[in-house]
Amino acid sequence: MKIVSINKEITLKNHEVVNTNEKDFYNIDFSDADYVLVSGGDGLLRRIIEYIIFSGQKKPAIMIEPKGSFNVIAKKHFVPKIDKVLAKFEAGEELNTKMQDVYKLNKHVFLFSAGNLHDALHIHLSEIFRVGFLKKGVLKYLISTAFVLPIAIVTLPFLFFSKKRFIVLTVLRSFNFMNFYTKIDELHVDLGSEYNLLEIDGDLIFLQDRYIDIKLIDQVAIVVK
Repeated sequence: MKIVSINKEITLKNHEVVNTNEKDFYNIDFSDADYVLVSGGDGLLRRIIEYIIFSGQKKPAIMIEPKGSFNVIAKKHFVPKIDKVLAKFEAGEELNTKMQDVYKLNKHVFLFSAGNLHDALHIHLSEIFRVGFLKKGVLKYLISTAFVLPIAIVTLPFLFFSKKRFIVLTVLRSFNFMNFYTKIDELHVDLGSEYNLLEIDGDLIFLQDRYIDIKLIDQVAIVVK
């Protein structure tokens, strides 16, 4: 069997391994890979899955070594330590997987979060605080929350009534309220402008589209316990 490992050097005796990084991964043929190991946070995981989905190649199962601040997908699926996963894989044992929904937002994909409400402001401030001892860990997000919360309290009632604002959080229980969505098959939003800043899975993207179309398009297998 074959595994492509991104941002983590591994050696296995009984299986073929290709060690690479994010940049080089976009230039390799992974059509015969059984697994792709992603060592990083939710943003990297999203970008790798986006490339896999749009490449048209066979979709390998995804191993995750969570290295980000929140690691939402890893927590959602109770992803085990990567050393345990690799030991099980090397021993020839069958790996358990769970399916993760993949949503398409225009030319991008996301797994659990997308929006232009206070989530985008929160991520933007968090990126500003990504310096010094705040670079790693969740403290920068907590500080960002302290700044955003007063703004959210004042403006949220107005933004919830705006058809130009939306937030999707698929990790929560299935309910929809105003322009807050936790489970969708399709969603169409007129942003009213051609230039928009959005948050998707903790990444900030600049979108030159007035109209947003979101829909469930695929699933990927995540290696779990």
